[in-house]
Parts: sequence; C-alpha cells; structure tokens
Amino acid sequence: MHLVRYRGEDGAVSIGVRKGDGVVRTGYSDMVELLRGGDAALADVHAVAESGEVTTPAQILAPMDNPGKMFFLGMTYEQFRQDVEPDAAPYVYARVQSSIVGPGDDIRVPQEDAHLLYEGELVIVIGKPMFRVAASEAMDYVAGYTIANDVTWTQWVHGGTKVGPQISLSKNADTFCPLGPDVVTADEIDPHDVDFTVTVNGERKTTSSTRSLALKVPAILEFLCRDTTLWPGDLISTGTSDAQDIVAGDDVVIEFAGIGVLRNPVVAGWA
Repeated sequence: MHLVRYRGEDGAVSIGVRKGDGVVRTGYSDMVELLRGGDAALADVHAVAESGEVTTPAQILAPMDNPGKMFFLGMTYEQFRQDVEPDAAPYVYARVQSSIVGPGDDIRVPQEDAHLLYEGELVIVIGKPMFRVAASEAMDYVAGYTIANDVTWTQWVHGGTKVGPQISLSKNADTFCPLGPDVVTADEIDPHDVDFTVTVNGERKTTSSTRSLALKVPAILEFLCRDTTLWPGDLISTGTSDAQDIVAGDDVVIEFAGIGVLRNPVVAGWA
C-alpha cells in the first residue's frame, strides 16, 4: 500500500492511498496519527482504499512534516566501511522538522559560495514504539519506507574553526530534507533489495542498490533503540552510497524501485 499526504482542490491536507495517478482519501489528515493507530488503523485504511472514490490531488506533499525524531546514518554501505571494524557502529546525526520539504519543492542554496551534495537514501518509517528490541524482532516495528535526499552543506562538515565540524548545521538548513513522495508499507518492500538511481539534469549520476548495505535494517534499529525509544512516525535514514555536487539550476531526481520518484529543483536562496 502506497500512502501519500496531499493537498486537495479545496486546500485541505489529507492522507490518501495512491491509486494510479489518483488517491483514495483515508479519513486521516496526519500520517503520524495514522501510524500511531498501528496495524488496526492500517488495515482499516486498506479496506477503505479497496472501495473508496479515487480523486486527483492538487499537490503531493512530504508524507509527514512532524516526525518526532529523524535519525540519519552514515558509514552504512560497504564501500564506506572498508577501513572500520565489521561491528563498528554507524555514524548517527539528527535532523530537524524544519528542514523537510516535499516532492517538487525547491532545495535552496543558502549562500552563493555554499557547496552542496545530494545523497539519495532509503528511509525507515517506524510503526510501533521500540525500546531495547532485538534485531531478530526489529522488522515487526517497521511500518514502511520512503525516500529522502539528505542534502549536505560541506563547508560545515569540514569545519575549519576551533569548534570543528558542525554536522547539524551542514544538514539542517531549510529545504535540506526533501522527503517522499510515498510511504510504502513494509509488506511490499524488501529493504535489502531495492535498486535506486539519482539523475541530475537528466544525466544519471548514481546507480546503486540497498543490497550494498553493510549494516542491515534490523541491526540499525537494534542499535538506535538501545537507549532511545523510537516512536511511530520516527524516521531513520539508512545512509548514502554516493554523494555528488549540486548547484543552483540543477534538477535532482531520486528513484527507488517500488517506492517512487522524488524530484526537486535546486535554486539560489541568496537572491
């Protein structure tokens, strides 16, 4: 089931189930609220979608703009773990809600000399409260998956001041977290076997697959919930396999097989 958050012709924001180019309204207006309802709510939504009226959305929005937490990871793909111990923890940083934008929204370059990278990433959507859950049981707590462009402002990453790297600032400028378009329920996706591409201005820059994830989803979730409770609607990005330059004027398209296409133009934010 493909869940979307959309704006209707009347301006109201709703949660729908995608049906071709249209959607079936679920009765929910908030994705996190739906996820908090657990399996029963998802089953009800599925039943509604089977017989509900299909309408055309005016705009597809980010699937949620209010996750309680967003943990994004680094050092998860095989090519980035060759120089670390096999059981080394991933690199984890937090994102803030105000960095989220949806499909079609602008990625704004904050300053004329800002050097930005795209990072196309698979995102885990948590469906049940998780605390100290073993990897062997972790997949039962996943509601589904979506796509993120984990935009990075590299000058902050490399530091250059007495305080060193400013990872939070490098990731959390407004518009730096394009998200969506769909949340695909976990029953439809094997997160360890998803091919994906990133194209910039129609030129393919990245061709990869989550088969190259060295850290699998169960291990990631076991690690993250060891001391921090994960709640329904929390987002966990599994990291990038590639990062390349983007500049104002670019058109960035990230496509994950079976999930969807996330497209965002890059614009000058200082003008």
